[in-house]
Amino acid sequence: MTSRPPMIGLTAYEKQELGRSTRLTCDRLATLDRVREVSYQCPDPRIRGFDAQLWRSLCQQVGIAAIALPEHVGGAGCGTSALSAVAHELGRALAPVPFVASLVLATGMLIDCDGQDAPLLHGDTLTALLNGEQTATAVLTENGGLWHREAIAMVAVPDGGAQARLSGNARHVLHGGAADHLVVVAIADGEPGVYFLESDQDAITILPERVLDPTRPMATVRLDNALATRLSPTHPVDEIIERRMHQAVAILAAEQVGANERALEIAVEYANTREQFGRVIGGFQAIKHRCADLLVELEMSRSACQAALEAVDDDPQGSAAEVEWRCSMAKAVCSESLRNAAHQNLQIHGGIGFTWENSAHLYLKRARTDEVLFGTPAQHWDRVAVAAGVH
Repeated sequence: MTSRPPMIGLTAYEKQELGRSTRLTCDRLATLDRVREVSYQCPDPRIRGFDAQLWRSLCQQVGIAAIALPEHVGGAGCGTSALSAVAHELGRALAPVPFVASLVLATGMLIDCDGQDAPLLHGDTLTALLNGEQTATAVLTENGGLWHREAIAMVAVPDGGAQARLSGNARHVLHGGAADHLVVVAIADGEPGVYFLESDQDAITILPERVLDPTRPMATVRLDNALATRLSPTHPVDEIIERRMHQAVAILAAEQVGANERALEIAVEYANTREQFGRVIGGFQAIKHRCADLLVELEMSRSACQAALEAVDDDPQGSAAEVEWRCSMAKAVCSESLRNAAHQNLQIHGGIGFTWENSAHLYLKRARTDEVLFGTPAQHWDRVAVAAGVH
């Protein structure tokens, strides 16, 4: 890994206040009724699952976009660990915003590739992305799964200077429907490159997909000789993509911990109010054991997530050498823990948990979707096994 400038760490109090500000914003603008309205009832499939008002408030009032960005582009340079405080609260609320897709991956890769020909240096692209007025998404692999070079779906043909023509299909592009810009990884002359495109070209077709969890909208992106600008990274492209993918996985794990925490809270709240046979069901030993087991799994996922965040930020120094297996461990542990919490929450609620009015099914859909984003738990456990020398 190429050395990077040290990140500015937030104190525990500052992280707590950042999380508190994010939670207050979500409590005000991302109620479950609002989540249902934006994600399930929006008539326009292109913007379904994207709450533009919430995103602008988070970017402009809370300032989430500037937290982990480097200081030379106007950010605070606080690192991935600071972003996790925001991700935790967004996960609790099931907030329908492109936090991982637009901020962590797309905008992060643009800044990493900020060379002489980068569009960031011309016009207001970066400003619009940071204040939430526009969004971007990253097109990395053919199916939105585990990153590796063989999974790149797009092919680029040089078209003079920094221009190129891109062609190919990619499925399950996170928040692709509402994206104003695309950051695409494509193969040219056998090597990967990073390209920037405006999404409103005639040569670009974006088809929103039917998904299990509309708070995580996805789209199929088809490029047919689309005009793009090749960016000029100062470091190897593979390294840039791997670093941003590690960050995205760690942030996704933090969102999963937040959703896990809230699912357990909902289960306990219901168990302490629902009565059967003249007593609350939370008094029955079977329910107590379920909730206790979920709490143990939640704490395990917190630890796994924290280990990944430390490695991404290389704090303590030297932890970055373990970044791949730590991030894979966090993705696997947090995915399995959230899946179990969501299922048990549904079971504790009984029949009412399957109704539209109840929130249990929303957390189950989020759990099942997050489970396969950026690779399944089985794929990440395989990576951990390889790192441990047992595979």
